[in-house]
Amino acid sequence: MIAAEPRLDDDEPVRMTLNERAVWCSVATVVVSSGAYVALMVSRLLSRPAAEISWVGPMLWTMGLAVAGTVLLTIVSTIAAEASRRGGCSPAGRGEVTSDVRDREIGRLGWRASMRVISVGFGGALVLAMLGADTFWIGNLLFLFGTVGAVVEAITKISLYRRGF
Repeated sequence: MIAAEPRLDDDEPVRMTLNERAVWCSVATVVVSSGAYVALMVSRLLSRPAAEISWVGPMLWTMGLAVAGTVLLTIVSTIAAEASRRGGCSPAGRGEVTSDVRDREIGRLGWRASMRVISVGFGGALVLAMLGADTFWIGNLLFLFGTVGAVVEAITKISLYRRGF
Protein backbone atom coordinates (compact mmCIF):
# COMPACT_ATOMS: atom_id res chain seq x y z
CA MET A 1 0.00 0.00 0.00
CA ILE A 2 1.32 3.42 -0.94
CA ALA A 3 1.17 6.04 1.79
CA ALA A 4 -0.51 9.26 0.76
CA GLU A 5 1.50 12.45 1.06
CA PRO A 6 0.20 14.97 3.58
CA ARG A 7 -2.19 17.39 1.95
CA LEU A 8 -1.21 21.04 2.10
CA ASP A 9 -3.90 23.60 2.84
CA ASP A 10 -4.15 26.58 0.53
CA ASP A 11 -3.09 28.91 3.33
CA GLU A 12 0.03 26.90 4.13
CA PRO A 13 3.25 28.10 2.47
CA VAL A 14 4.84 25.81 -0.09
CA ARG A 15 8.06 24.32 1.24
CA MET A 16 11.21 25.34 -0.54
CA THR A 17 12.92 22.55 -2.48
CA LEU A 18 16.65 22.03 -2.39
CA ASN A 19 16.83 23.25 -6.01
CA GLU A 20 15.00 26.46 -5.19
CA ARG A 21 17.28 27.06 -2.20
CA ALA A 22 20.31 26.59 -4.48
CA VAL A 23 18.90 29.18 -6.91
CA TRP A 24 18.54 31.72 -4.12
CA CYS A 25 22.10 31.02 -2.94
CA SER A 26 23.42 31.26 -6.48
CA VAL A 27 21.85 34.61 -7.27
CA ALA A 28 23.12 36.05 -3.98
CA THR A 29 26.72 34.97 -4.56
CA VAL A 30 26.72 35.95 -8.25
CA VAL A 31 25.43 39.45 -7.49
CA VAL A 32 27.90 40.01 -4.64
CA SER A 33 30.98 38.59 -6.40
CA SER A 34 30.21 40.25 -9.74
CA GLY A 35 29.50 43.55 -8.01
CA ALA A 36 32.91 43.38 -6.34
CA TYR A 37 34.56 42.59 -9.69
CA VAL A 38 32.83 45.48 -11.45
CA ALA A 39 33.81 47.87 -8.65
CA LEU A 40 37.43 46.72 -8.94
CA MET A 41 37.49 47.14 -12.73
CA VAL A 42 35.83 50.57 -12.64
CA SER A 43 38.35 51.79 -10.06
CA ARG A 44 41.19 50.53 -12.26
CA LEU A 45 39.68 52.10 -15.39
CA LEU A 46 39.61 55.48 -13.67
CA SER A 47 43.39 55.47 -13.30
CA ARG A 48 44.68 53.54 -16.36
CA PRO A 49 43.82 52.65 -19.95
CA ALA A 50 41.97 49.37 -20.46
CA ALA A 51 44.93 47.76 -22.25
CA GLU A 52 47.06 48.10 -19.10
CA ILE A 53 44.55 46.57 -16.68
CA SER A 54 45.05 43.06 -15.33
CA TRP A 55 41.57 41.56 -15.52
CA VAL A 56 41.94 37.82 -16.23
CA GLY A 57 43.02 36.78 -12.73
CA PRO A 58 40.35 38.82 -10.92
CA MET A 59 37.67 37.51 -13.29
CA LEU A 60 38.70 33.89 -12.73
CA TRP A 61 38.75 34.45 -8.96
CA THR A 62 35.31 36.05 -9.15
CA MET A 63 33.83 33.09 -11.03
CA GLY A 64 35.52 30.58 -8.72
CA LEU A 65 34.34 32.39 -5.60
CA ALA A 66 30.80 32.57 -6.98
CA VAL A 67 30.74 28.80 -7.48
CA ALA A 68 32.33 28.05 -4.10
CA GLY A 69 30.09 30.58 -2.37
CA THR A 70 26.99 29.04 -3.92
CA VAL A 71 27.98 25.57 -2.76
CA LEU A 72 28.83 26.70 0.78
CA LEU A 73 25.76 28.90 1.13
CA THR A 74 23.51 26.10 -0.13
CA ILE A 75 25.02 23.66 2.38
CA VAL A 76 24.67 26.13 5.26
CA SER A 77 21.10 27.07 4.34
CA THR A 78 20.13 23.41 3.98
CA ILE A 79 21.59 22.60 7.40
CA ALA A 80 19.75 25.60 8.87
CA ALA A 81 16.47 24.52 7.26
CA GLU A 82 16.87 21.00 8.60
CA ALA A 83 17.71 22.29 12.09
CA SER A 84 14.68 24.57 11.94
CA ARG A 85 12.46 21.69 10.86
CA ARG A 86 13.69 19.46 13.66
CA GLY A 87 13.33 22.26 16.16
CA GLY A 88 9.59 22.32 15.78
CA CYS A 89 9.35 25.23 13.37
CA SER A 90 7.54 23.14 10.77
CA PRO A 91 4.66 20.69 11.00
CA ALA A 92 5.59 17.26 12.30
CA GLY A 93 6.04 14.51 9.77
CA ARG A 94 6.99 16.79 6.87
CA GLY A 95 10.54 16.16 5.78
CA GLU A 96 12.70 18.42 3.72
CA VAL A 97 11.52 18.61 0.13
CA THR A 98 14.57 17.79 -1.98
CA SER A 99 12.98 17.88 -5.40
CA ASP A 100 9.60 17.88 -7.03
CA VAL A 101 8.13 17.48 -10.48
CA ARG A 102 8.33 21.20 -11.17
CA ASP A 103 12.11 21.33 -10.93
CA ARG A 104 12.91 19.98 -14.40
CA GLU A 105 10.48 22.31 -16.18
CA ILE A 106 11.54 25.31 -14.10
CA GLY A 107 15.19 24.53 -14.85
CA ARG A 108 14.47 24.33 -18.57
CA LEU A 109 12.56 27.61 -18.65
CA GLY A 110 15.24 29.38 -16.60
CA TRP A 111 17.96 28.09 -18.90
CA ARG A 112 16.05 29.31 -21.97
CA ALA A 113 15.70 32.79 -20.46
CA SER A 114 19.42 32.98 -19.71
CA MET A 115 20.40 31.77 -23.19
CA ARG A 116 18.51 34.66 -24.76
CA VAL A 117 20.60 37.13 -22.76
CA ILE A 118 23.90 35.30 -23.24
CA SER A 119 23.41 35.01 -27.01
CA VAL A 120 23.09 38.80 -27.26
CA GLY A 121 26.36 39.12 -25.33
CA PHE A 122 28.09 36.64 -27.65
CA GLY A 123 26.89 38.64 -30.63
CA GLY A 124 28.24 41.83 -29.08
CA ALA A 125 31.59 40.19 -28.33
CA LEU A 126 31.79 38.98 -31.92
CA VAL A 127 31.19 42.52 -33.17
CA LEU A 128 33.88 43.87 -30.81
CA ALA A 129 36.31 41.23 -32.05
CA MET A 130 35.54 42.15 -35.67
CA LEU A 131 36.24 45.78 -34.85
CA GLY A 132 39.57 44.86 -33.26
CA ALA A 133 38.64 45.92 -29.74
CA ASP A 134 41.00 45.22 -26.85
CA THR A 135 40.52 41.84 -25.17
CA PHE A 136 39.63 43.69 -21.95
CA TRP A 137 36.39 44.90 -23.51
CA ILE A 138 35.55 41.58 -25.17
CA GLY A 139 36.17 39.55 -22.02
CA ASN A 140 34.30 41.94 -19.79
CA LEU A 141 31.34 42.15 -22.16
CA LEU A 142 31.09 38.35 -22.06
CA PHE A 143 31.41 38.42 -18.26
CA LEU A 144 28.72 41.08 -17.98
CA PHE A 145 26.25 39.19 -20.16
CA GLY A 146 27.07 35.93 -18.37
CA THR A 147 26.30 37.60 -15.05
CA VAL A 148 23.11 39.20 -16.33
CA GLY A 149 22.11 35.85 -17.86
CA ALA A 150 22.65 34.08 -14.52
CA VAL A 151 20.55 36.69 -12.73
CA VAL A 152 17.78 36.49 -15.35
CA GLU A 153 17.79 32.69 -15.02
CA ALA A 154 17.56 32.90 -11.23
CA ILE A 155 14.77 35.49 -11.31
CA THR A 156 12.85 33.38 -13.83
CA LYS A 157 13.22 30.27 -11.69
CA ILE A 158 12.32 32.03 -8.43
CA SER A 159 9.28 33.57 -10.07
CA LEU A 160 8.16 30.16 -11.33
CA TYR A 161 8.75 28.55 -7.94
CA ARG A 162 6.84 31.25 -6.06
CA ARG A 163 4.06 32.14 -8.52
CA GLY A 164 3.74 29.05 -10.67
CA PHE A 165 3.56 28.61 -14.42
